[in-house]
Amino acid sequence: MFRDETEYVNLNDDERCNIYRCPPDVKALAYTSLIRPHLEFASAAWDQYTVSNTNCLDKVQRRAARFVKSDYRHTTSVSHLVSDLRWQSLTQRRKNARLHLFYKGVHGLAAVPVDTFRRPIRTSRYSDGDTFTTLTSRVDSYKYSFFPRTISDWNKLPLSVRFKPTVDSFRAALLQLPGPVKKHCGAMTLRQ
Repeated sequence: MFRDETEYVNLNDDERCNIYRCPPDVKALAYTSLIRPHLEFASAAWDQYTVSNTNCLDKVQRRAARFVKSDYRHTTSVSHLVSDLRWQSLTQRRKNARLHLFYKGVHGLAAVPVDTFRRPIRTSRYSDGDTFTTLTSRVDSYKYSFFPRTISDWNKLPLSVRFKPTVDSFRAALLQLPGPVKKHCGAMTLRQ
């Protein structure tokens, strides 16, 4: 066994499978199936809130976009490469993962204790039976933890999304929502 592995390592470059020579769709599949799951492991629980940590994660996806498109020029916009590949930002994917887990908790499909959180006593145009009272805090580590962030994001969802009957329909509805608007080079562009 060990001998087979060492022989594989000692093969010439011509005998190895070289991913650099693969077509872009194979490179994209390699990123989405081998790399991105490591970036998103348990992301609903540990979703980063500091800009430096978020940028560190986004840098991996941006480098992967350059790799997939084989475009390393300094004049190329990496944001355009990511949008051409139709990849959602990792920040948006983590937000969707949190909302997905919260949806499961609301519907009793996951062990997320949402029943312990207060709901508004009376309904208004801004609240309904599926709205939760927003949790506030002065400490950033709690303010940006799972429940305060997710409850805030949950309350901002349209009712048509919150009341989806199945997990798959909820996930599909989240993907259909427009992403956050991001300033880029002085112009407003839609982030995907």
